[in-house]
Amino acid sequence: MRFCPFILASLCLSVPTRAANVTVGCPGGSGGTYESINAALNAIGQTGPLTITVTGTCQETVSLSNARSILIAAPTLGGATIVGPQDSDTFDIGLSQDITLQNLEIRSNAASSAGAGVSVFTNSQVNIFACTIHGNPDVGIAADGDSQVAIRNTTIQNNSPGDALDLTNNSSADVAGTTIQNNGFGVFLQTHSSIVFRRQNFILNNGDGAIQAVDLSSVRLQSADPTLVTTIQGHNVYGIAMARQSDLVIGAGVIQNNGSACPTDPTCGGIYALRNSTVRLFAGNITGNQGSGISVEQGVDLVLTNASVSQNTGDGIHVRRISIGDFTTGGNTVTGNGGASVSCDTTSLLVGDLSTFSNVACKQIERPLGPPRPGSIKHPIS
Repeated sequence: MRFCPFILASLCLSVPTRAANVTVGCPGGSGGTYESINAALNAIGQTGPLTITVTGTCQETVSLSNARSILIAAPTLGGATIVGPQDSDTFDIGLSQDITLQNLEIRSNAASSAGAGVSVFTNSQVNIFACTIHGNPDVGIAADGDSQVAIRNTTIQNNSPGDALDLTNNSSADVAGTTIQNNGFGVFLQTHSSIVFRRQNFILNNGDGAIQAVDLSSVRLQSADPTLVTTIQGHNVYGIAMARQSDLVIGAGVIQNNGSACPTDPTCGGIYALRNSTVRLFAGNITGNQGSGISVEQGVDLVLTNASVSQNTGDGIHVRRISIGDFTTGGNTVTGNGGASVSCDTTSLLVGDLSTFSNVACKQIERPLGPPRPGSIKHPIS
């Protein structure tokens, strides 16, 4: 039998899409069809599209496994609080896609010595929008095992002694409009993981460091609007640290007033990178740090274009142990630092035009014109 395309299209359009909208009124809430989020999930299943509107304070671990297209939200910002049981995670989300948490306060039990706010794992994708995540001893948000999180307009704070955000084993995060502050540590990435900070974010006063990335991980700070950038400020040791073949790209950002615990150590300060990592600054302001503005060592490739490194107590840029500083493109400002504008040891090399910098402490400079290093030009033997 032959069917015309119009009939086939009409048949397809007539198939209903399953959707559900339910309410949860936890203790202190305004009533609802179900008394907990887990009770609602048990009744309606975990395959969406589903919307669960929550009010009150829910004390439970919300577990999602093989879930699809679920929105769990308070009707207004902060209109519901989800509290994990003692020493347990508040949200456990595995093997799930298109999960959204919105307008929620997420925290651990006050008596807890362990537990995460949101634990995402095993190839899951989660959106966290306009939430406050605090008081979780292990970590505010963790993504592991090929998982992805999108974080928008969220505050992650006072998760101590743990981290604000952990990304491990090929996981990633996309962050915008978010404040990360007063945690035991800021953001940690490991094993092929990545993060991008878009537009305006604040990463403030998170123990020893704002961001640390290791083992082929990647960090990006970017914004199309120069008035809306990521600010990294007030950390004891460094703003950003990259190690073991990791990659940092800054297209916009301010890294300031870090390194108070080690002001005389050249590896403390704004940015520190080592062990075959790559640091590329296409803009950005590295200023007022205790120690170096930027310090790299052990095979690091550092490239600066249109960056400003100023008013740091140590060297502006410190290059050592078989590393390279590339200044072949212009627009960089390196000024007012307590040490050299740019320094390097005898094993490292600076490349490009450093004529606009004062106080360059390096004998190994490959210039665009003239001898590649101090001394006469060596002509080949004919």
